[in-house]
Amino acid sequence: MIPPLFQTIRVLKETPSKKISLVLRKRDQTLWIQRELEHGDFFVFESLKKSQISGIPAIEQVTIQEGRLVVLEEYIQAPTLDTLYPVSERQAADILCQLCDILDALHHLDPPIIHRDIKPENIFYRAGKVILFDFDIARQYDPQKHRDTTLLGSAGYASPEQFGFDQSGPQSDIYSCGKLFLMLLTGKIEGKANGKYASVIEKAIQLDPHHRYETARQFKAAIQGKQFVIPGWNNATTKGKVLSWVGYILNLLMVISIDTSHNTSLHFDFLYLVGCSSVFGWLELLYCNRQRLLRYSSKGVRILAFLGIYFALLIAGITILMILDYALSIPF
Repeated sequence: MIPPLFQTIRVLKETPSKKISLVLRKRDQTLWIQRELEHGDFFVFESLKKSQISGIPAIEQVTIQEGRLVVLEEYIQAPTLDTLYPVSERQAADILCQLCDILDALHHLDPPIIHRDIKPENIFYRAGKVILFDFDIARQYDPQKHRDTTLLGSAGYASPEQFGFDQSGPQSDIYSCGKLFLMLLTGKIEGKANGKYASVIEKAIQLDPHHRYETARQFKAAIQGKQFVIPGWNNATTKGKVLSWVGYILNLLMVISIDTSHNTSLHFDFLYLVGCSSVFGWLELLYCNRQRLLRYSSKGVRILAFLGIYFALLIAGITILMILDYALSIPF
Protein backbone atom coordinates (compact mmCIF):
# COMPACT_ATOMS: atom_id res chain seq x y z
CA MET A 1 0.00 0.00 0.00
CA ILE A 2 2.90 2.38 0.71
CA PRO A 3 4.06 4.16 -2.49
CA PRO A 4 7.72 3.60 -3.44
CA LEU A 5 8.49 7.19 -2.50
CA PHE A 6 7.60 6.46 1.12
CA GLN A 7 9.05 4.21 3.78
CA THR A 8 7.03 2.95 6.74
CA ILE A 9 8.72 3.85 10.02
CA ARG A 10 6.14 2.16 12.23
CA VAL A 11 2.45 1.32 12.38
CA LEU A 12 0.78 3.46 15.04
CA LYS A 13 -2.63 1.79 14.98
CA GLU A 14 -4.27 -0.96 12.98
CA THR A 15 -7.82 -2.32 12.99
CA PRO A 16 -9.86 -4.18 10.37
CA SER A 17 -11.24 -0.85 9.11
CA LYS A 18 -8.15 1.38 9.22
CA LYS A 19 -4.39 1.54 9.46
CA ILE A 20 -2.41 4.55 10.65
CA SER A 21 1.32 4.67 9.98
CA LEU A 22 4.24 7.02 10.46
CA VAL A 23 5.99 7.22 7.08
CA LEU A 24 9.13 8.87 5.73
CA ARG A 25 9.06 10.69 2.41
CA LYS A 26 12.39 9.81 0.87
CA ARG A 27 12.88 12.81 -1.40
CA ASP A 28 12.98 15.35 1.43
CA GLN A 29 13.34 13.06 4.48
CA THR A 30 10.18 14.45 6.12
CA LEU A 31 7.84 12.50 8.37
CA TRP A 32 4.11 12.20 7.63
CA ILE A 33 1.08 10.39 8.98
CA GLN A 34 -0.60 8.05 6.51
CA ARG A 35 -4.20 6.98 7.13
CA GLU A 36 -5.68 4.04 5.25
CA LEU A 37 -9.43 4.08 5.85
CA GLU A 38 -12.07 1.54 4.90
CA HIS A 39 -14.99 3.92 5.48
CA GLY A 40 -13.42 7.39 5.30
CA ASP A 41 -15.13 10.21 3.42
CA PHE A 42 -13.02 11.27 0.41
CA PHE A 43 -14.84 14.59 0.06
CA VAL A 44 -14.26 15.52 3.71
CA PHE A 45 -10.49 15.22 3.36
CA GLU A 46 -10.48 16.94 -0.04
CA SER A 47 -12.38 19.85 1.50
CA LEU A 48 -9.95 20.00 4.43
CA LYS A 49 -7.02 19.96 2.02
CA LYS A 50 -8.37 22.92 0.05
CA SER A 51 -9.58 24.92 3.06
CA GLN A 52 -6.31 24.91 5.06
CA ILE A 53 -8.08 25.61 8.34
CA SER A 54 -5.91 26.71 11.23
CA GLY A 55 -5.88 24.31 14.16
CA ILE A 56 -5.97 21.01 12.23
CA PRO A 57 -3.14 18.99 10.63
CA ALA A 58 -2.37 20.01 7.06
CA ILE A 59 -3.58 17.50 4.46
CA GLU A 60 -0.93 16.82 1.81
CA GLN A 61 -2.56 14.17 -0.36
CA VAL A 62 -5.87 12.31 -0.70
CA THR A 63 -6.10 9.22 -2.94
CA ILE A 64 -7.99 5.96 -3.37
CA GLN A 65 -5.78 2.85 -3.38
CA GLU A 66 -7.10 -0.70 -3.63
CA GLY A 67 -10.56 0.41 -2.50
CA ARG A 68 -9.30 2.27 0.56
CA LEU A 69 -9.06 5.98 1.21
CA VAL A 70 -5.41 6.94 1.76
CA VAL A 71 -4.66 10.29 3.38
CA LEU A 72 -1.23 11.81 3.87
CA GLU A 73 -1.27 14.42 6.61
CA GLU A 74 1.09 16.53 8.68
CA TYR A 75 2.97 14.72 11.44
CA ILE A 76 2.61 16.54 14.75
CA GLN A 77 4.67 15.71 17.81
CA ALA A 78 2.65 16.82 20.81
CA PRO A 79 0.84 15.30 23.80
CA THR A 80 -2.90 14.78 23.64
CA LEU A 81 -5.31 16.18 26.20
CA ASP A 82 -5.90 12.82 27.86
CA THR A 83 -2.30 12.88 29.12
CA LEU A 84 -2.59 16.33 30.69
CA TYR A 85 -5.20 15.86 33.45
CA PRO A 86 -5.89 17.75 35.56
CA VAL A 87 -6.04 21.25 34.09
CA SER A 88 -7.07 24.51 35.71
CA GLU A 89 -10.49 26.05 35.12
CA ARG A 90 -8.92 28.90 33.18
CA GLN A 91 -6.88 26.53 31.02
CA ALA A 92 -9.93 24.37 30.32
CA ALA A 93 -11.91 27.42 29.20
CA ASP A 94 -9.07 28.51 26.91
CA ILE A 95 -8.88 25.04 25.36
CA LEU A 96 -12.62 25.03 24.68
CA CYS A 97 -12.54 28.53 23.17
CA GLN A 98 -9.78 27.50 20.76
CA LEU A 99 -11.71 24.37 19.88
CA CYS A 100 -14.82 26.47 19.19
CA ASP A 101 -12.83 28.60 16.74
CA ILE A 102 -11.76 25.48 14.84
CA LEU A 103 -15.32 24.11 14.79
CA ASP A 104 -16.70 27.47 13.69
CA ALA A 105 -14.46 27.32 10.62
CA LEU A 106 -15.39 23.68 9.91
CA HIS A 107 -19.11 24.32 10.30
CA HIS A 108 -18.97 27.29 7.92
CA LEU A 109 -17.49 25.31 5.04
CA ASP A 110 -19.81 24.58 2.12
CA PRO A 111 -21.02 21.99 2.93
CA PRO A 112 -20.21 22.09 6.66
CA ILE A 113 -17.95 19.38 8.08
CA ILE A 114 -19.00 17.67 11.31
CA HIS A 115 -16.11 16.04 13.19
CA ARG A 116 -18.25 13.58 15.23
CA ASP A 117 -15.38 12.26 17.35
CA ILE A 118 -14.23 15.08 19.62
CA LYS A 119 -12.51 13.66 22.69
CA PRO A 120 -9.25 14.25 24.61
CA GLU A 121 -7.41 11.55 22.64
CA ASN A 122 -8.10 13.41 19.38
CA ILE A 123 -6.78 16.79 20.48
CA PHE A 124 -3.11 17.76 20.53
CA TYR A 125 -2.06 20.44 23.01
CA ARG A 126 1.30 22.08 22.44
CA ALA A 127 2.59 25.39 23.83
CA GLY A 128 -0.94 26.42 24.76
CA LYS A 129 -2.29 25.73 21.26
CA VAL A 130 -5.06 23.27 20.40
CA ILE A 131 -4.91 21.04 17.32
CA LEU A 132 -7.94 18.90 16.44
CA PHE A 133 -7.17 15.76 14.44
CA ASP A 134 -8.62 12.36 13.47
CA PHE A 135 -11.32 13.14 10.92
CA ASP A 136 -11.74 9.42 10.17
CA ILE A 137 -15.50 9.42 10.86
CA ALA A 138 -16.16 13.07 9.97
CA ARG A 139 -18.94 13.75 7.50
CA GLN A 140 -20.36 16.56 5.44
CA TYR A 141 -23.62 17.93 6.81
CA ASP A 142 -26.67 17.22 4.63
CA PRO A 143 -29.84 18.96 5.89
CA GLN A 144 -32.02 16.63 3.79
CA LYS A 145 -31.07 13.59 5.85
CA HIS A 146 -33.13 12.72 8.92
CA ARG A 147 -30.62 10.48 10.72
CA ASP A 148 -27.13 9.07 10.39
CA THR A 149 -26.92 5.91 8.30
CA THR A 150 -23.75 4.73 10.08
CA LEU A 151 -23.68 4.76 13.88
CA LEU A 152 -20.22 5.95 14.89
CA GLY A 153 -18.65 7.86 17.74
CA SER A 154 -16.87 7.41 21.06
CA ALA A 155 -18.97 6.32 24.03
CA GLY A 156 -19.49 9.12 26.50
CA TYR A 157 -18.59 11.89 24.06
CA ALA A 158 -20.81 11.05 21.08
CA SER A 159 -24.15 12.86 20.95
CA PRO A 160 -27.44 10.90 21.11
CA GLU A 161 -28.18 11.64 17.45
CA GLN A 162 -25.01 9.75 16.44
CA PHE A 163 -26.70 6.57 17.66
CA GLY A 164 -29.63 6.81 15.26
CA PHE A 165 -31.96 9.24 17.05
CA ASP A 166 -31.38 12.08 14.57
CA GLN A 167 -28.88 13.39 12.04
CA SER A 168 -25.56 14.60 13.42
CA GLY A 169 -24.94 18.29 12.78
CA PRO A 170 -23.05 21.24 14.30
CA GLN A 171 -24.86 20.72 17.61
CA SER A 172 -23.43 17.19 17.75
CA ASP A 173 -19.91 18.59 17.94
CA ILE A 174 -21.09 21.09 20.55
CA TYR A 175 -22.42 18.22 22.67
CA SER A 176 -19.02 16.50 22.49
CA CYS A 177 -17.31 19.75 23.44
CA GLY A 178 -19.59 20.06 26.45
CA LYS A 179 -18.63 16.56 27.56
CA LEU A 180 -14.96 17.40 27.00
CA PHE A 181 -15.35 20.55 29.10
CA LEU A 182 -16.93 18.48 31.87
CA MET A 183 -14.07 15.98 31.75
CA LEU A 184 -11.41 18.71 31.88
CA LEU A 185 -13.05 20.36 34.89
CA THR A 186 -14.12 17.32 36.91
CA GLY A 187 -12.10 14.40 35.58
CA LYS A 188 -15.41 12.60 34.94
CA ILE A 189 -17.48 12.27 31.80
CA GLU A 190 -20.79 11.93 33.66
CA GLY A 191 -22.38 14.03 36.37
CA LYS A 192 -22.55 17.78 36.76
CA ALA A 193 -19.95 20.49 36.97
CA ASN A 194 -19.83 23.09 39.70
CA GLY A 195 -18.78 26.71 39.47
CA LYS A 196 -19.38 29.40 36.90
CA TYR A 197 -19.34 27.05 33.89
CA ALA A 198 -21.97 24.63 35.22
CA SER A 199 -24.87 26.19 33.31
CA VAL A 200 -22.77 26.53 30.14
CA ILE A 201 -21.96 22.82 30.15
CA GLU A 202 -25.53 21.87 31.03
CA LYS A 203 -26.85 23.68 27.97
CA ALA A 204 -24.18 22.22 25.67
CA ILE A 205 -24.99 18.60 26.59
CA GLN A 206 -28.78 18.73 26.37
CA LEU A 207 -30.20 15.52 24.88
CA ASP A 208 -32.29 17.49 22.39
CA PRO A 209 -29.91 19.18 19.90
CA HIS A 210 -32.36 22.08 19.50
CA HIS A 211 -31.86 22.97 23.16
CA ARG A 212 -28.08 23.27 22.84
CA TYR A 213 -26.07 26.22 21.59
CA GLU A 214 -26.86 26.69 17.94
CA THR A 215 -23.30 27.45 16.86
CA ALA A 216 -19.75 27.02 18.13
CA ARG A 217 -19.49 30.81 18.19
CA GLN A 218 -22.40 31.05 20.62
CA PHE A 219 -20.83 28.35 22.80
CA LYS A 220 -17.55 30.29 22.91
CA ALA A 221 -19.39 33.49 23.80
CA ALA A 222 -21.11 31.70 26.69
CA ILE A 223 -17.76 30.41 27.97
CA GLN A 224 -16.34 33.92 27.83
CA GLY A 225 -19.38 35.26 29.65
CA LYS A 226 -20.61 37.33 26.74
CA GLN A 227 -24.34 37.72 26.36
CA PHE A 228 -24.02 39.00 22.80
CA VAL A 229 -21.41 38.58 20.09
CA ILE A 230 -20.92 41.55 17.78
CA PRO A 231 -21.55 40.14 14.29
CA GLY A 232 -18.39 40.20 12.21
CA TRP A 233 -16.05 40.88 15.14
CA ASN A 234 -15.76 37.20 15.96
CA ASN A 235 -15.87 35.91 12.38
CA ALA A 236 -13.72 32.87 11.73
CA THR A 237 -12.11 34.26 8.55
CA THR A 238 -10.38 37.52 7.66
CA LYS A 239 -12.66 37.85 4.63
CA GLY A 240 -15.72 37.58 6.86
CA LYS A 241 -14.44 40.23 9.25
CA VAL A 242 -13.62 42.65 6.43
CA LEU A 243 -16.97 42.18 4.68
CA SER A 244 -18.88 42.58 7.94
CA TRP A 245 -17.20 45.86 8.85
CA VAL A 246 -17.52 47.16 5.29
CA GLY A 247 -21.23 46.49 5.69
CA TYR A 248 -21.34 48.47 8.94
CA ILE A 249 -19.58 51.43 7.31
CA LEU A 250 -21.88 51.38 4.27
CA ASN A 251 -24.92 51.26 6.56
CA LEU A 252 -23.66 54.29 8.47
CA LEU A 253 -22.98 56.23 5.26
CA MET A 254 -26.47 55.40 3.93
CA VAL A 255 -28.10 56.63 7.13
CA ILE A 256 -26.06 59.85 7.21
CA SER A 257 -26.99 60.61 3.59
CA ILE A 258 -30.76 60.40 4.20
CA ASP A 259 -32.57 63.72 3.76
CA THR A 260 -35.89 63.79 5.59
CA SER A 261 -36.60 67.51 5.40
CA HIS A 262 -39.22 67.09 2.65
CA ASN A 263 -40.92 63.84 3.58
CA THR A 264 -42.06 64.31 7.16
CA SER A 265 -44.36 66.91 8.53
CA LEU A 266 -42.43 67.17 11.77
CA HIS A 267 -38.91 67.15 10.28
CA PHE A 268 -37.86 64.67 12.95
CA ASP A 269 -34.51 63.95 11.29
CA PHE A 270 -33.11 62.26 14.37
CA LEU A 271 -36.09 59.90 14.63
CA TYR A 272 -35.71 58.81 11.03
CA LEU A 273 -31.96 58.41 11.31
CA VAL A 274 -32.37 56.16 14.35
CA GLY A 275 -35.15 54.17 12.68
CA CYS A 276 -33.31 53.66 9.40
CA SER A 277 -30.14 52.77 11.25
CA SER A 278 -32.10 50.14 13.18
CA VAL A 279 -33.44 48.63 9.96
CA PHE A 280 -29.98 48.39 8.42
CA GLY A 281 -28.66 47.03 11.69
CA TRP A 282 -31.24 44.25 11.67
CA LEU A 283 -30.19 43.28 8.18
CA GLU A 284 -26.54 43.20 9.19
CA LEU A 285 -27.31 41.10 12.27
CA LEU A 286 -29.30 38.66 10.17
CA TYR A 287 -26.57 38.30 7.56
CA CYS A 288 -23.81 37.74 10.11
CA ASN A 289 -25.88 35.22 12.11
CA ARG A 290 -27.26 33.21 9.22
CA GLN A 291 -26.54 29.68 10.45
CA ARG A 292 -30.16 28.56 10.31
CA LEU A 293 -30.57 29.53 6.65
CA LEU A 294 -27.33 27.75 5.75
CA ARG A 295 -28.99 24.46 6.70
CA TYR A 296 -30.82 24.47 3.36
CA SER A 297 -28.80 22.55 0.77
CA SER A 298 -30.20 24.42 -2.25
CA LYS A 299 -28.43 27.70 -2.96
CA GLY A 300 -31.57 29.04 -4.64
CA VAL A 301 -33.65 28.37 -1.54
CA ARG A 302 -31.07 30.11 0.66
CA ILE A 303 -31.04 33.20 -1.58
CA LEU A 304 -34.84 33.39 -1.65
CA ALA A 305 -34.96 32.99 2.13
CA PHE A 306 -32.45 35.81 2.62
CA LEU A 307 -34.30 38.14 0.25
CA GLY A 308 -37.66 37.30 1.81
CA ILE A 309 -36.51 38.04 5.35
CA TYR A 310 -34.66 41.20 4.27
CA PHE A 311 -37.83 42.47 2.59
CA ALA A 312 -39.96 41.61 5.63
CA LEU A 313 -37.58 43.47 7.95
CA LEU A 314 -37.52 46.48 5.66
CA ILE A 315 -41.33 46.64 5.54
CA ALA A 316 -41.46 46.23 9.33
CA GLY A 317 -38.98 49.07 9.80
CA ILE A 318 -40.85 51.41 7.47
CA THR A 319 -44.15 50.56 9.19
CA ILE A 320 -42.69 51.36 12.60
CA LEU A 321 -41.39 54.70 11.33
CA MET A 322 -44.79 55.60 9.84
CA ILE A 323 -46.55 54.76 13.10
CA LEU A 324 -44.08 56.85 15.11
CA ASP A 325 -44.39 59.75 12.70
CA TYR A 326 -48.19 59.62 12.83
CA ALA A 327 -48.23 59.38 16.62
CA LEU A 328 -45.90 62.35 17.01
CA SER A 329 -47.86 64.44 14.53
CA ILE A 330 -51.06 64.30 16.63
CA PRO A 331 -51.43 67.59 18.54
CA PHE A 332 -51.75 67.31 22.32
